[in-house]
Amino acid sequence: MNASMPLIGRLLDRGSIRRVMSIGAFVLATSLAVISRATELWQVGVLFGGGCAVGMAMLGPMASSTAMANWFDRLRGRALGIANAGGPLGPALIVPIAALAIGEFGWRSTMSAFAGLTLLVALPAIRFGMIDRPSLVGQYPDGEKPAQVVEGAPGEAVESSVWDTPEVLRSRDFWFVALGVAPFAGAGLILGANAIPFMMHLGASTESAAVVVFVQSCGAVSGPLLFGTLADRIDPRGLFIGLIATISLALGALALDPIYPIALVLFGVVGLAAGSMMPLYGALIGRLFGRESFGQVIGLGALVGLPILFVGPLGFGFAFDATESYSVGLLGLIVALVLGAGLLAFLPQGSARRSSTAGATGG
Repeated sequence: MNASMPLIGRLLDRGSIRRVMSIGAFVLATSLAVISRATELWQVGVLFGGGCAVGMAMLGPMASSTAMANWFDRLRGRALGIANAGGPLGPALIVPIAALAIGEFGWRSTMSAFAGLTLLVALPAIRFGMIDRPSLVGQYPDGEKPAQVVEGAPGEAVESSVWDTPEVLRSRDFWFVALGVAPFAGAGLILGANAIPFMMHLGASTESAAVVVFVQSCGAVSGPLLFGTLADRIDPRGLFIGLIATISLALGALALDPIYPIALVLFGVVGLAAGSMMPLYGALIGRLFGRESFGQVIGLGALVGLPILFVGPLGFGFAFDATESYSVGLLGLIVALVLGAGLLAFLPQGSARRSSTAGATGG
């Protein structure tokens, strides 16, 4: 998914978001339908890692966030928060439904049903609910007419923040934000995958341990709504560093093997922090690079973070196998998060600037 994001991000910026999302829905639905007929395990792996991953990249948070960046400027954080609150509902709603359906009808029928639902739900929402950018209907970001408008392009304000790929890669700010956010994204991935095993490691039954997914999801739904709104009023860089401090404290407490109720609360805090990543990340990207380059920068950032997302879960698993404890892995995550916060601290408070010295003055 991350490997495909730079190209998809460029398409989102320079083409039709509605078309990209529609193709993504078809790719995802087709992949799920073909998986339901798979006869070998490798076929499932290829289809999940290929078709499903690319389909979700085209249909998921990057596409919806790019649309929100086009439509909102002053209220961008709030819009990104609302748009990204839907994703965390998946573990809370879809996973239990899928589990019940697999138990009742089998995994093949369940995959076929989800393929159909992808088309029945996603395509009408895209067709009737998605307009790529306000200029297409003679409107303006935030509904506010700018002082200066490009002649012949109603509804589009003059913007000097169109960055091409070489400029983005030469920007110091891009590397600071991409590498600073990557450990945060990796922590969310690792803790999501290990939440139930961690609770069972504390002695919880399988059924009791599964409650942690719901708790994390509740936190992840409320986080974007809260911190997305705050990002319109407070420097998102500072909010991001605050989230890193919050999740680091929660991880430190989890490393002490707390009792079950306290562990649930801590995972709720982790979910709230992890779910808030995308609106704050989007607010940072919008402030540093502008809405015209939003998708491209998000996509390139995903590619930069790919090694961390690949190595992090493996290192976490090896640490547990070697010590039979989650403490070492959790402490390693804290160190990585603190290093990421250090990089984010070097970002400017205002917009990024181009320079002939490849970002030596902050972009």
